[in-house]
Amino acid sequence: MKKKLFNTYTCFILGLVLVTGATFVKVPCPACEGTGTIPGVTGIDIKGIEAELINHHELGMDCGWDYERFTYDVKLTLENRTQSDSYGIIMVTFHDPDDSYQIMVEIDDDELYVDVAGATLASNPVFVELPGGATEVIEKRMLFEGVTLEFFGGREHQIEANIASNYNCPFHGGDASVPFPEWLRLR
Repeated sequence: MKKKLFNTYTCFILGLVLVTGATFVKVPCPACEGTGTIPGVTGIDIKGIEAELINHHELGMDCGWDYERFTYDVKLTLENRTQSDSYGIIMVTFHDPDDSYQIMVEIDDDELYVDVAGATLASNPVFVELPGGATEVIEKRMLFEGVTLEFFGGREHQIEANIASNYNCPFHGGDASVPFPEWLRLR
């Protein structure tokens, strides 16, 4: 009787070895092309940002600390000033209103008071993609939490939106390469 060289079990084991071996093969990250950083947004202007506090949950703990969770609905009004599609990351940051202050600045012999935001409590990235010449409103629900953030007597947090110039690639730990199965997923 003739034995088959590749029976079902042999094929299964061979496939398992190939898949396991592929996880040890590292290839350059397709998102950042092996550089480790992704260029930021070009051609997009932030025309406005609005935020509405939807939910504030406070959980008192026996040790004297309070755990708080804030949920905001954020509306970003964005305009693409170029004729080509633009995309990238916009960082939405929440600031402590108790740490804010005003500073006087002289511009062309005029005294102006500029608001300076308080300490940053949370920063959330928002990926945006706009067609050329378009103006869009992007709505996101954002959540941040922490121990004893203090709700400041009912005042809402200061919120800012900044265009990220460059940021670290989120798909690897700094070596600019990813395992082959991850590379297939990112492609």
